[in-house]
Order: sequence, then structure tokens, then C-alpha cells
Amino acid sequence: MKKTSRIKRLLKYFIFILIVIGVLIGLKLFFQSREPVTYTPPLTPVTVKKAAQGNIDKGIKISTHIEAEAMIPVVPFVSGTIEEYNIEAGQLVKKDDILAVIDKEAYYQQMLQARAGYLAYDSAYKRVKELNSLGAATDQDLDSVTAQRDAAQAQLELAKLQLSYAEVKAPVEGTILNAPQAKGDIASDRSPIAIIADLNNLIVNISVPEKYYEKIKGNEDNLRFKVTANELTSTATLISISPYIDATTKTFNVKLKIDNPTLFVPGMYAKAEIIYESKSDIPFLPQEIRKSDGSLYIVIDGVAKHITFTPEIENDSYFMVPSGYEDALFIDAGHNDVLDGEKVNIKEM
Repeated sequence: MKKTSRIKRLLKYFIFILIVIGVLIGLKLFFQSREPVTYTPPLTPVTVKKAAQGNIDKGIKISTHIEAEAMIPVVPFVSGTIEEYNIEAGQLVKKDDILAVIDKEAYYQQMLQARAGYLAYDSAYKRVKELNSLGAATDQDLDSVTAQRDAAQAQLELAKLQLSYAEVKAPVEGTILNAPQAKGDIASDRSPIAIIADLNNLIVNISVPEKYYEKIKGNEDNLRFKVTANELTSTATLISISPYIDATTKTFNVKLKIDNPTLFVPGMYAKAEIIYESKSDIPFLPQEIRKSDGSLYIVIDGVAKHITFTPEIENDSYFMVPSGYEDALFIDAGHNDVLDGEKVNIKEM
């Protein structure tokens, strides 16, 4: 009985071992039959662009402000109470328009007095001249009375001139920028009646850094100029380039006349651009596709290639693509995420 029980236990162990062996064999066969799995990293997505054809201008932009070429303070030549004053800022006036009238009475009386003096001396001159022709007056008498008459005539002309100055007139055609007086004020040569500017002749004065002197001076025939204010732009014409550099500021002055002055008014903040080098009909790309060190990536057969070169011309916005790369695919978006020789995935924009 004991022998039978023992045989049963051994048989159970044997069956258990067979089951374990079968499971192990089954697992081995299962894993051997599976294909090996490998991890393939995704390709870096990039966008590309080709060079465009166009122009590149190279120059310098400098802050300045719009000025009138001539800002004329109208100062009265005589003093007195202002009796008429009918002007205001912004008013357009023509040459010899009356801006103000100063009390004329004192100057009118002065003119009458001078006229009376002149008439008296002129009458004496005529009598002495007649007497001289008859031999009753000497040449010295005639010379003396002639001098007196001429002096009186000069006094009369001066009195007439001062009377005319009581009407303060515009010396030029232009626009009144400032009308600081009022009726009843006392006019004097210390306070202008008005300030007039010719708004058809606007200029900018530019203080250009010393390092640009050789690029500008002597290169006048190739220079181009633009002036921008309030998002409006006009071309400009060169008036003068300073022949010296200011030792204190290390700058030199460039004076420009604005070609389309109707866009601006004096006092406006502006940006003046001096273009001293240009190339036309060349392949170019925006500066944004370059890395911080100026290098770029192109794509050849799906692989990124790192390239470096010094553009023949560039400005803050664009650079010229060198010969041989006109049709290359330059990496735009994603150029900071790829490595030389890396395969890339070109995405459509």
C-alpha cells in the first residue's frame, strides 16, 4: 500500500516536471518565432525655400527731424501799438501780404514834419540857384543850400520809409508757423510778429558717423536717399556733404532736400536713409534663415548640408545668395534643429 502511494507521488512529480519542460520549450519556440523590433527615430521636419530674384540696397538709417529750409522771423522795424493783427498759425501768405499794422500816427506826423522841412529847403535852393545864375549869389551859397535841401530830402525819404514800416509785410511766400502777437500788443524789434516757413522746401540735416565718410564722400553719383515719417516715404536730393568731421561728435553733416514735401511738416520725427551700394536682379534670401553665426543649411537628396559663405552684399533684411546656389533648397523653419548630414522631412508650407 505504501509502495503504491509512493509511486503515485513520483508520478505526479514527473508529470509536473514534464509540464514545466513543455512550457519552457513553448516559450522558447514563441520568442524565436517573433521578428526582432528596431526603433527608428522620426525625421526632423523642416521647410525650405529657394532664392528670389530682386534688388538689395545697402545703406544706413539715421534718426532726424523735418525742417523748413528757411524759417524767417518777421521782426518789425518800428515800434508801437499793434492796431491790426489778422493772422494765425497755419495760414498761407504771399510776399508783401500785410501781417500786422502798427499805430501810424507818430510816423505820419514825423513824415509831415520832414516834408515841410524839405519844401522849405527846396524853395530856398530854387531862389539861390536863380540868384546865382544872375551873379547875385556865390557858388558857395548855392552849394550850401543844395546840401541842406538834399539832407532834408533824405530825412523825408527816411520818414516815409518808417511810415511804410508800420505795415508789417510778409518778406516771402510761405506758411505761418507761429503768430505770437495779438492786437493791442506793443510791437518791437525784439519780438517777431510771425515766423514764416516755405513748406515747399523742406530739408533734413543728418549727423552721419565718421566710419561712413569714405563710403559717402566722393561717391555722390551713386548715392540715393529716402526720408520716412509717419509711415510715409519720399525720395530726397543731396544738397551738401560736410567737408569735415566734427571732432567732438565724430560725425559729419549731410543735408538733403525732400522731393515730396507735401507729405511732411516741419518738426516731424523722421528716419533718413542713405543708400551707398546697390545690386539689381540678383538671387537673395531673408536674413531670418541664417543661424546666429551666419551659416545656413541646404537640403540635397533629403539630407541637410551645412554651408558657410560671406555674402557679396547684404543689409538688415536680405543677403545675396552666391553663385552656384541659385536653385538650392535652403532650410527655413527648422534650421536650428538639424545637424550636418542628417536626413530631414521636408514639409509643405
